[in-house]
Amino acid sequence: MPQVKGGNKKQGGRQSGGSGRGKSSGSRTSGGRASNTPARDAVAKQSADVGSIFMGVFFLGAILIGAAAWMGNSISIVEDKANEIADGVAKTFGFSVQTIHVVDDVNPDQERRILDALGVVQGDNMFRADPHQLKERLDELPGFGGIQVHRFWPDQITVVATPLEASVLYRNDQTGDVVPVHMTGEIADEVSQTALYHTIQGEGALEAYPVLHSELQDFPTIDTRLDYAERRGERRWDLVMVSGTRVKLPSGDARSEALAVLAALQRETGVLDRQVEMIDLRDPARVYVRRRQLEAGLAGVERAG
Repeated sequence: MPQVKGGNKKQGGRQSGGSGRGKSSGSRTSGGRASNTPARDAVAKQSADVGSIFMGVFFLGAILIGAAAWMGNSISIVEDKANEIADGVAKTFGFSVQTIHVVDDVNPDQERRILDALGVVQGDNMFRADPHQLKERLDELPGFGGIQVHRFWPDQITVVATPLEASVLYRNDQTGDVVPVHMTGEIADEVSQTALYHTIQGEGALEAYPVLHSELQDFPTIDTRLDYAERRGERRWDLVMVSGTRVKLPSGDARSEALAVLAALQRETGVLDRQVEMIDLRDPARVYVRRRQLEAGLAGVERAG
């Protein structure tokens, strides 16, 4: 009996242990399946999402290429069609240009030129009306300064443009054409009918004129008798007076002193109103004056006859 009990006990223990191991093993297997299944599902879902994206991009590209081939092998046509759709959507939601204002003191002709250069018309897509790009267009338009372009949502474009007023007339040495120029050197769009403008010519004249203009303001006896100023060698000026007298000025800072000498000579002798061909002030120590020899010779011939 003891042996029977002992045998039963060991057998029961082995069965219990085996059963325990079986349960434990079953528990691990079941637990492993429970914990691993959601992770595998997530990975599978992400793979499916990525695959869907790639497939969508692939099909979209195929559609665009096919549409381009169908419409003449030109992607630009597809872009144009897409732009038309975008413009239609913008117009539907009220984002199309309805008003273009040009402010500042401009006349109708100037306003027309600004609008033509702007390249925007009523009904255009507001999103395309980039103020920076529009300003770049207007900056190429001669005769205007202080240009600003503003976009006011949902449907208004405002342009601020100041017509440049003429400060001097520039004569082209080659063609003889005369154009009004602002003090900045840009072509002017406003010319006064009553103002008296200097005329300048020669290479480098536009850049050097503002300093000469400032100096001439101190000598009205010279300024009012000036016909035109010619830039010589990009270094100095010759002043041609209404009497025909050519005054050769020195370069650099010595010019102001030479103008003072010329003004003094005019006050004392009226040299700028006489029959003088040339006055050379380039030497600071002396003044060279040459009379018109041709006129003197003709007068002598007439007296001899």
